[in-house]
Amino acid sequence: MMIEIWKQRVKQHQKKMMKYLKYIFNDHFVIVCLFLVGAMGYAYSNYLKTLTSYDVKGQLIGVIVFTVVLSIGKLATLIQPADAVFMLPKEKAMEEYFKQAKWRSLWLPSFIILVAVAVLMPLLVAMSGFAFFDMFYFVMMLIILKETDLNAQVINLKIKETSEWIKIRLLLFGIYLIVSSLALFINPIVGLVGAVVVAVSYRFLANQKNVALTYQWEKMIKDETNRMKRIYQFINLFTDIPALKGSVKRRAYLDVFLNPIQKNHKNVFYYLYARAFVRGTEYSGLYIRLVVIAMLLSGLGQSFILSLFLTVVFLYLTGFQLLPLYFHFDNLSLTVLYPVKKNNKLQAIKKLMLILMMSEGVLIIGVSVFYLSFIEVLIVGASATIFNLGFCQFYLPSRITKMIKLQH
Repeated sequence: MMIEIWKQRVKQHQKKMMKYLKYIFNDHFVIVCLFLVGAMGYAYSNYLKTLTSYDVKGQLIGVIVFTVVLSIGKLATLIQPADAVFMLPKEKAMEEYFKQAKWRSLWLPSFIILVAVAVLMPLLVAMSGFAFFDMFYFVMMLIILKETDLNAQVINLKIKETSEWIKIRLLLFGIYLIVSSLALFINPIVGLVGAVVVAVSYRFLANQKNVALTYQWEKMIKDETNRMKRIYQFINLFTDIPALKGSVKRRAYLDVFLNPIQKNHKNVFYYLYARAFVRGTEYSGLYIRLVVIAMLLSGLGQSFILSLFLTVVFLYLTGFQLLPLYFHFDNLSLTVLYPVKKNNKLQAIKKLMLILMMSEGVLIIGVSVFYLSFIEVLIVGASATIFNLGFCQFYLPSRITKMIKLQH
């Protein structure tokens, strides 16, 4: 019975996610991502050509990457609020349900592990003398450790005290570091054997503890709700999500950026959009992440062509991802009653987007000053300015018109 319920929920979940995928993987976004991956691959290839001798940094980077990759992927239980009432009598039968949830939750992390190791292997081969066949041992080791991590997350469904779960996470983090170090500094096979020993030992200890605990239903519902909220926040960057309840923070210290805006009819939507950006965690958080990543990649590349390409690509990604801000107040009836022209709304978002994209361009170019010539910095700056003006003046209105049509 529980397996059938799980299958039914997976089917419903997949149907819901597929409905949104067409908005995420649209033609523009996919093309930009392909160019971005190509540029990063080209820079990575050129960097590998400069490596001629053994360097312990390769193994240290491997330990960091392996440990970080193992932290990716949460247990997807698909638990619903009503389960706290209707599933409670079937609590003993839920073991099979969560077993299915664990194995399904392993798919995406396994794919990420495969990609991460495949990308890292040329560096390990060039710097540390590994063979490409060692990739098999690394992948198997990490998948086994990730399965152990998900087993721990299943146990966490029965742990009431947060402090106890933090201790378990810290213990697992230490184990990941040790096993990864064994694989990279001693031998990949030793790391694989270590992962197997950890998995068997943890499963034995977990089975003993599992018997004495009961499921914490409120905690399970809260964790699953937060997991889905993170997914919806990402999708909401591409299209409107009715199920998403946005969160805001006062952030009074940022009022200094809002005070210069004149409080008049013409600036109604400009002020609203600016305040929504400052207070809305999904918009400001996304903007900061993209700016930081762009600055890091530009600094690591240290190439004029790559810097120019990354600047334009990240400016596009930022502008494209912030477009849903235009519809942020559509469900607020009072905005319809404002005695302002309809065109003011479009002009407001164009003005705010131009300021944000220009600011991002300045920060990215600020990094390039340290490794590009004066003329090259001017070319990158001029290109960024022309792109920002073209994006806000021409692409933004047409894209918003297309998004409005899709909503209807």
